[in-house]
Amino acid sequence: MGKKSVTSLNRNKEKRQARKIEQRRIADGMAFVTSANKLKDMASLCKELLVYQNNDIEVDMYIRKVTELNKSVLQWAIDLTERNMKTLYETCAWGWNKEKKVEEMTDDAAWYLIAKEKNGTLLAFSHFRFDMDFGEPVLYW
Repeated sequence: MGKKSVTSLNRNKEKRQARKIEQRRIADGMAFVTSANKLKDMASLCKELLVYQNNDIEVDMYIRKVTELNKSVLQWAIDLTERNMKTLYETCAWGWNKEKKVEEMTDDAAWYLIAKEKNGTLLAFSHFRFDMDFGEPVLYW
């Protein structure tokens, strides 16, 4: 076998460098996701936004990891999701699969923003999680 050309050697070096840069980018993204998932008190980051008030209603909100969420609140969120979303899912290619939806909603990485009236009546929720998708850090909301 003959010697590799300078052009070939440079091309291989560039490929290795590009691969290292890509690996570093993904590792940095994972570090962001890991850091976000280690948060214990997300509410302290946005405390002033967790109260809504107008003439008719006062709403308190709180943020919890699924592992710290009251089981009856979690069940309410699952039931509400099915009531509000099942028909929509059934009309699209994904279809409705309650087991998969419950698995998604109870994943250890899941967070919940819960809105309730002062008297405790549950009003709304948002389910979200920090994750990686195609090598990019994302927030699924």
